[in-house]
Amino acid sequence: MLNEIFGTVLANSRSLDVTEAMVLGQNYGSREIHLYLNLWYAGFNYQPAFVNNQPQIDHIFPQALLKKIKVENPQTGKRDLMRYKWEDRDQFGNLMLLTAKENGAGGKTDTPPDEWFARRVAEEGEAYLDLHLIPKNRELWKLENFEKFIEARNKLILEKFSFMLHKNTGV
Repeated sequence: MLNEIFGTVLANSRSLDVTEAMVLGQNYGSREIHLYLNLWYAGFNYQPAFVNNQPQIDHIFPQALLKKIKVENPQTGKRDLMRYKWEDRDQFGNLMLLTAKENGAGGKTDTPPDEWFARRVAEEGEAYLDLHLIPKNRELWKLENFEKFIEARNKLILEKFSFMLHKNTGV
């Protein structure tokens, strides 16, 4: 039966393949990101009673902090070019799902990850890191290690979604 379904899909020039690039290619504004987040956070209440309490996609390394990091402009020699463009800031590896309360006033807002995760672990334990697929190496939580954090977290994300990644099965 499953082979027939796949055959029909393929005969219509469609694909059900989910690849690593497809998973990691999700970003803050992508159409499918909520599908992936629903699979990731299976127990998360996506339908709270009050619309303003809906879960929110949040940047782990806040955009405001990443936008302040500048590199030298080769044309002027001044350090006035943003090092991290939107593609870097909005990539799946820099996103997590928070409740409105966690992300709102008095919540995470622009808190650096090293401060935020230290506080969360002190209050909720390492289960918080496991839920959000946060690498446990605290050095990676520092702003200067953004790229290493993303690399480590992407591995955790791919492990999370390994059950649905395309493997050539001959179907």
